[in-house]
Amino acid sequence: MATGILSSSSIKGLLSFWPFISSVLGNGYFLVITTTIVTLCLISICLLVKYLPNLFFDLKNNTTTDLPPAGLILWLAFILLIPVFFDAGPLWFVLWWFIILWGYLNKTERRIALVFISVIFMSSWISHIGAGFITYAHTQMNKEIFSIDHNIGSTKDALAITSWTQKHIADAEPLNTKALLEIKKGNHAEAVHLLSRSLDVEPNNYRYYNHLGIALAGIEKSDQAAKAFGNAITLAPDNITYHYNISRLYQSTYNLFEAERSIAKASSINPGKVRQYLDQEGKNPDNRFIMEQAPVTRLLARQMRPSDDLKNAADALWDMAFGIFNRSSAIYISMSSILILFLLGHIPEDKFTKRCNRCGNLYYAGTESKSGYPMCLQCHWIETKAKKQMNSVLHNKAEEIKQYRIDNTANTAKLEYILPGFGSIVGNRILKGITRIFFFSAALILIITGGQFIYSIVPTGTDLTIPMRILGFLTVALLYWRAYKSPPIRYGV
Repeated sequence: MATGILSSSSIKGLLSFWPFISSVLGNGYFLVITTTIVTLCLISICLLVKYLPNLFFDLKNNTTTDLPPAGLILWLAFILLIPVFFDAGPLWFVLWWFIILWGYLNKTERRIALVFISVIFMSSWISHIGAGFITYAHTQMNKEIFSIDHNIGSTKDALAITSWTQKHIADAEPLNTKALLEIKKGNHAEAVHLLSRSLDVEPNNYRYYNHLGIALAGIEKSDQAAKAFGNAITLAPDNITYHYNISRLYQSTYNLFEAERSIAKASSINPGKVRQYLDQEGKNPDNRFIMEQAPVTRLLARQMRPSDDLKNAADALWDMAFGIFNRSSAIYISMSSILILFLLGHIPEDKFTKRCNRCGNLYYAGTESKSGYPMCLQCHWIETKAKKQMNSVLHNKAEEIKQYRIDNTANTAKLEYILPGFGSIVGNRILKGITRIFFFSAALILIITGGQFIYSIVPTGTDLTIPMRILGFLTVALLYWRAYKSPPIRYGV
């Protein structure tokens, strides 16, 4: 698979290719985050449409306002759009609407609100991780370390590493990278000095011991080199590179018995890799020792380390979603929201108008069905009566329920065609609605972005935006097909 500058002939090779891994993880991360945000926004809009009649009814009948219906609608719109006046991000609208509608939400819908508040609680950390993926090529010498490790570094990269090691004496990885540069130049004594500094910072890093052994072998200090390789083997006994390198050291000093024993140990771990190393040595006898690249996990951890650039990017991401307050306020916002919802939970249920799930009666005063949805006292009374006891009044009520269910089936089906999941939420099929809205949101993001939020610092030579957009369109088509074949409510169910 071509990577533009480097190449890999297998998926396994790409798994050690850090820019590829980082861009894949970053794009996947942002796809999940943006999908979650869009899903929450769409769910809140669906709930708003679902409960606006209830809210309007309560404002009209349970308050002393003398406003005409048009004025009441404007007043309601003002209440719902208050975050606009504070230059708030979209998630503030979601939170505000959950608070306003809290008394009307059923149990499942309230759980959605609590999940959203938990997202707010973690939003500072979520923004930090996202910023790490965005700024990974500009902070902590990540790009330079990778480029030099893979022999594609420029003079500018080398100068940047040198400058960094002078200013950050306690950062071991760039010191190791600088030492590798010196080894390649033949400055083994300088490499020994740099690697000694690296080991002072991280005394249990086996890669550094391996490179120290190579540098010491370069200045013909074989005993110290063997000791360094031995330390690497002690710390990572299953790493064949260290067994192979010490065998090359023993061979160069004509200690053939130890050389044979070490190469046999390496072969017992991974004979194919040993054969590959021997072939490389046959092609280039001057490079008999194997130097290691920084592991992917190490580079990923480095790119998440705090820096000014990362902080600015994280603040910008948080501000796009929320705004008004600083990112450091996320925990306090979530705690305050929990307190507000806790207090709202102590308002008696009969203060909020509910719509009966069985007959559509908006003048609700009653109980809940076994599924936890509102049920008026009339429907509850009819349901407990035996059929033979039904008089003409009960028969008329039963017909009213039947007609409501027919109308509700048609209305929810229409809403499902407007937005997959919309009709399901209105029809109290909450889990089905959330699932469809989530996949619709993901498909929408794929269509708009092509799944590309950030790019690898080294071109991959492959553009996947068109296949991702096609996948998005196919997902949308499948959702509408499911909406047609499996409507939210089937009459009689």
